[in-house]
Amino acid sequence: MPIKVAIVGLFPTVFSTRCKAVCDPAGVAGLRTLEAQLSEYPEVVRAGVKAVTDAVSELIRFFPDLQVELVHAMSLKGLALSVRHRLRSGTYAVFAGRAFALPHQLEELIESVEGALANRT
Repeated sequence: MPIKVAIVGLFPTVFSTRCKAVCDPAGVAGLRTLEAQLSEYPEVVRAGVKAVTDAVSELIRFFPDLQVELVHAMSLKGLALSVRHRLRSGTYAVFAGRAFALPHQLEELIESVEGALANRT
C-alpha cells in the first residue's frame, strides 16, 4: 500500500474565473514560468504557493515513491480535512491522521514519513 500525503491549502486559481494562471494559454502550455504567472498575486499568495512547491519538492526528493495529493481547501475533501484537523489559514500537509503546518513543520512531516516507511518494512 503506497504512502500518501495530502497538501491542503488555497491556491491562486480560486480568486477569479479570469485568473491569468488558468486562462492564459501560453502559461497553460508551459511557455511561461510559475513565477511570471504568479507575479500579479499578493505576496501572501506567492508565499503560500512557494511553501507548497518547496514542501512537495522536498518530499519527493526524499521519498520518490510517495504519493502527494494537492487538495484545494474549498473542495469537499479540503473542507472535510479542514474540519477534521481544525486547519486554519495557510497550507498544511495531512499525513497519518495529523496535520503539519507548512513550511514550519516540514521537518516533522519528513520524520513522520520516514517513521511510517521504517515501520512498513
